[in-house]
Amino acid sequence: MAPEDKTDHSTQHLANERTFLAWLRTCIALIGLGFVVARFSLFLREFSIITKDQVPSLHTSIQSSSTILGMSMIALGILLIIYALKNYLKNEKSIEMGKYTTSRSINYTASAGIIIFGVIVLSYLLILSF
Repeated sequence: MAPEDKTDHSTQHLANERTFLAWLRTCIALIGLGFVVARFSLFLREFSIITKDQVPSLHTSIQSSSTILGMSMIALGILLIIYALKNYLKNEKSIEMGKYTTSRSINYTASAGIIIFGVIVLSYLLILSF
């Protein structure tokens, strides 16, 4: 009879879970920020009604830009949650089998997405300031 492998992987499982929860917190923050950015257009619309602004075309383009940007941030947050869950489940299986290897693809994906959105937000703010 072969001896059973009774290796305790609890620390690896807990580290995997902490990493997943950190990704979830990050995604929740990204989704919340996306919501705020998207609702910024509502604030601009209400503000132009109160001040009886005479230049609605500028506010319309700002409103649509902030809505698109906010919705894109929400979509990125959702995609990162899906990817983080997939990574968590894969790592859980690997830890149980004793064949865990690190995967940096989620780090590269998240970094690239956030860099792209950072450039878009910076461009958006530069356009607004001129």
